[in-house]
Amino acid sequence: MIALWDLGNVVVQWNPDKILQRTGLPANRANLLRQHLFESELWLDLDRGVTDEETVAAEISALSDLQPSELFECFDIVRESLTDLPESVELIQQMHSAGIPLYVLSNMSLVNAQYLRGRPYFELFNGVVISAEEKMIKPDPALFELVLKRYDLKAVDVVFIDDSEPNIDAAKSLGINTVHFKSTDQCYAKVRSFFSELAPG
Repeated sequence: MIALWDLGNVVVQWNPDKILQRTGLPANRANLLRQHLFESELWLDLDRGVTDEETVAAEISALSDLQPSELFECFDIVRESLTDLPESVELIQQMHSAGIPLYVLSNMSLVNAQYLRGRPYFELFNGVVISAEEKMIKPDPALFELVLKRYDLKAVDVVFIDDSEPNIDAAKSLGINTVHFKSTDQCYAKVRSFFSELAPG
């Protein structure tokens, strides 16, 4: 079997609420930031790789009284918040040691993906597909098909690990095995259950 990992909220932390808290903005301005950034099509456009942070900051500033400096500070906090989930990193390392092929399929902007690529465990992946580099995002089935074709993988041999139900549904529609990820002992056990190479734990 082959492990196909999402990144945000699966391998690294992704929590917009905590990010907004860390900005130190008053509640009303934090809500503006949530509305115009994290809940907007502009955030998805960053993940699609069709815009950049400078353009997004300028567009949001034009639509609201949020200042570009506040947006740039938030972008920095986003990257700082992408801390590793130790249990996931440990499992990736165990999988690599057991000879299990490892791949990544993640919705992420170009700059955030580049920020993460320097982490040691990225060297353990046989392939990494980032939405912004492909100009399409999950749950588009075409992105899953791209992964299968690029790395010559059979859907029935792949276990896709992701926290988003729409993404899980898209993978299932192509015959890919899935684990709807929650950071719980039961979830890690379910991931392990697909891989006979791993010792129970």
